[in-house]
Amino acid sequence: MSKKNFLDYTIITFGTFLTALGIVLFLDPFNIVAGGVSGLSIGMKALFGWDLSIQILIYNIVLFLLGFKLLGLGFGVKSIYSSVLLSFFIWIMEHVYSLQNILKTIETTNSIDMVLMASVYGSIISGVGLGLVIWRGATTGGTDIIAMILNKYFHMTVGSGLMIADAIVTMTAFFINPILPMYGLIAIFIVAKTIDGVIDGLSSTRTVLIISDKYDKIKDGIYEKLDRGVTYLKGVGTYTNKEKNVIMLTIFKSEIGELKSLLNEIDSKAFTVILENKEALGYGFKKIS
Repeated sequence: MSKKNFLDYTIITFGTFLTALGIVLFLDPFNIVAGGVSGLSIGMKALFGWDLSIQILIYNIVLFLLGFKLLGLGFGVKSIYSSVLLSFFIWIMEHVYSLQNILKTIETTNSIDMVLMASVYGSIISGVGLGLVIWRGATTGGTDIIAMILNKYFHMTVGSGLMIADAIVTMTAFFINPILPMYGLIAIFIVAKTIDGVIDGLSSTRTVLIISDKYDKIKDGIYEKLDRGVTYLKGVGTYTNKEKNVIMLTIFKSEIGELKSLLNEIDSKAFTVILENKEALGYGFKKIS
């Protein structure tokens, strides 16, 4: 196994562990149905007493097989690994360590809404875990497969399909307690925002435009210290009417400080514009998929 694959699976394993922890420790004990396969499993467990980990495993197997049949999707080994591992971690946490009972044994005052607290903390922990899994190019299975099927056969956007699937799952909590869907919707919102925050924070990129007469030295410095490729754009200064080479490069947010230090060393007067990217695909960044 290559060093990159080892790192990917290590992060996916840790992310899946966090996802399971958020579900078992916070969401499951208070029947918070926050969409997805895990939410459906929590709802069915509350209504019929079905085992949570076994449900998640069965639902994911069915969804993966359905996806392969209807979509021909190559989900990849990473996603299958993560979805199976999620069920395994949940089973260990519930049946070996009984983590689902910890919060219910804590005595609180009437002013503390334990269900709200559980939905917030559980969503944050699970969202961080899912963000790490998605960041390394995997998923834990679930309703995103249903969303892709709706997209293909009913011409619905994946986002709309996912929203509908999760909303239907969340509404099943109404049969447990009419107030629970509200907590589920709060949890869905927090999970989504946390996932975005994790992915944006870890893989956030910037495109930099640099105008300087010392462009060759700056280019060499970028090659040497940042190990990044650059592109020359042809520009014309309207004041001098002279052609200029404009350096364009894309770097991770964490590399900005090193670039600024380099520019200060070579040409502290270089005109520099740093632009925020939505996504960077290709060599050195995310794979196009």
